[in-house]
Amino acid sequence: MNEINANVFDMEKEQLKAALKGLAKSRNVSLSDLAVEAGVAPSTITGFINDVPGRGHYGLSAKTQGKLTDKFPEFKELIDKPPVLAQSVQVPVIGVWGADYRVTGLELGMSNNFLSDYSTNIHLYSSVLRTESFFVKNFSDKMAKSLSMDRNKIRELRYYLFKNTYNDDINTILGKQAYASCDGGTYIGFLVKKGLNIVLYNFFGEQVKSAGNVKQASAIEWTRQI
Repeated sequence: MNEINANVFDMEKEQLKAALKGLAKSRNVSLSDLAVEAGVAPSTITGFINDVPGRGHYGLSAKTQGKLTDKFPEFKELIDKPPVLAQSVQVPVIGVWGADYRVTGLELGMSNNFLSDYSTNIHLYSSVLRTESFFVKNFSDKMAKSLSMDRNKIRELRYYLFKNTYNDDINTILGKQAYASCDGGTYIGFLVKKGLNIVLYNFFGEQVKSAGNVKQASAIEWTRQI
């Protein structure tokens, strides 16, 4: 299982990894050889496959995927091919995660569920939709440059899934990303112990002060990109 921030399973990244491995196998070459043929640094591919910090979290850039597709047209077919859902379930969408880390209600016209393949106990989960402009604010120029991206053009919608019930002992999920009920409202962020209280931090290690203290929380366990 691929984990992000120690507790989040990214389904799309696993599909992309499977496509890379399948492509290499069909051509009877190593992943490093595949990268060289496409004009990509081998460490970019192997780092992604092995979840090397700094690569595994954000996946492969559009530029890297473009090079792979240009060299190997079948690669695009592998990653674009929709998964076959042997069983499916409607997962509730209960809010929108904004750039200020606050979770607000769904906007008019937004769907209140999405179709997912079935997995054990998936019916016990709900989700929040991250806004497509989230990373325009929450993505540093340095990080964007390292991935050959313009952060002002990053647009990605993603669902964050968590159990419908709050964790019985919040101390057991400290340091993890969570859906949290706070003094200032409902937020998603990283749980951090500060003195006698638990607060939320953002992606840059800064406290989300508008949230105040965390009262209850449920750890984010899966994500799904649209």
